[in-house]
Amino acid sequence: MISMWRTGLAYLRLSNTLTGVQHRGLGTASFLLNKLLMKSVEHSPEQKMVSITWQNGTSNRYPYIYLRDNCQCTECFFEESSQRLLDIVKDVDVNVKPNKVEISDDQTKLSIIWPDGHISLLDAEWLFQKRLSEETESETKSCEGVTTRKVTLWGSEFKDHVPHMKFEDILNDEEVQFNWLNSLYRYGIALVTDTPVQEGQLEKLGNLVGYLRMTAYGKTILVSTRLKANSVAYTSHTLPLHSDLPYYECKPGIQLLFCWEQIPTKGGANTLVDSFHVAQQLKKEDPHAYNLLTKTHVLFRHSGADILGEYDFEGARPLLEVDHHGRLLRCNHNEGTRQCFLGVPANKTQEMYEAYYSLTKRLKDPKNMFVHKLSPGEIVVFDNDRVLHGRTGYTLTENVGRCLESAYIDWDVARSKLNVLGKKLNKGPVARMDSTLSVTHPWTAA
Repeated sequence: MISMWRTGLAYLRLSNTLTGVQHRGLGTASFLLNKLLMKSVEHSPEQKMVSITWQNGTSNRYPYIYLRDNCQCTECFFEESSQRLLDIVKDVDVNVKPNKVEISDDQTKLSIIWPDGHISLLDAEWLFQKRLSEETESETKSCEGVTTRKVTLWGSEFKDHVPHMKFEDILNDEEVQFNWLNSLYRYGIALVTDTPVQEGQLEKLGNLVGYLRMTAYGKTILVSTRLKANSVAYTSHTLPLHSDLPYYECKPGIQLLFCWEQIPTKGGANTLVDSFHVAQQLKKEDPHAYNLLTKTHVLFRHSGADILGEYDFEGARPLLEVDHHGRLLRCNHNEGTRQCFLGVPANKTQEMYEAYYSLTKRLKDPKNMFVHKLSPGEIVVFDNDRVLHGRTGYTLTENVGRCLESAYIDWDVARSKLNVLGKKLNKGPVARMDSTLSVTHPWTAA
């Protein structure tokens, strides 16, 4: 009797809900024209699946437990922070089957009544975004994308196309803020101009995005020539292409270099390379080297002392770090702190060095690199996981010097800000991982 009463109440609630949906949905014809519509729905208790056919004739299947787990009602989902409230294992049988599944009259909502009387009302557009691949698609789906996000690769020609934004415009205009971070996300680099040459400017940018990353060298670091240098960065020597801090377990994702003073004589220019572009070349032209560099860990080490005291860092990671699809996550190239190739036996060491040479020679190829000499008031901001940077050597005199200020921002913080701005400016969240490619090996057919 109780179960019959709950089911009857659920049908009454469903009727009222669908009536509300129908009234809201039929307000104007243009409303429906802009909506993704469902044509029909079927559910199979044997397969524990719901199958939705869309207006264009395509269809997708959704397991019952998947639909219950992803209910978007206020009892199950806290929309303000995009967090689940439902404890799926505690509160739901893994073999749960709905009592009723149907489409709203305007074809924009899927309603489901569950055995306990709970109602899930799921939007068609949401369902389409959350659709699952079929096993046949998993077998054939191409996972050969260069990286886990949409990027534009570049070589030396990009020097004339680097995005430029003025410092004050970034601080005061959210549209410019979005374009700045989006350029950094897509291209891996952006140039900030017209920055007041005074203390605190990098912190202003960091606070705008979220906050600067603290390291053993401080929140910001003055990179100038020192009499007692503890790094090649503090000398006038040529600085080879590298990514910063690969010996950190979680190395900073974004670096900012702010020019305070620049020598007027020859040298002191920054060299910049898109390592993802070069890695793509390597994968095509020397796949064996690419494979070795993605699978072999390199030990990085750096010790010394700075304003925060003594430090001794050690970490290991592949030079070309990839996800389970082989897509690039980051390049960890730092000749100065590289110690050794881990786990490589004597009879394979020569082969490993040949792979390393194959990558490094391509990184230094002029067609893959451009040179930019920063002027006072310029800040070059780049993806430390992707864009390698270096510096040409220079000669100091008593009258001129060179001084840059450096700082870091974590990609987690920058991606969050980019998504917030994207939603606020109606550009959509843009810095998302590609969940449609999250196919793992256990599900591939034998």
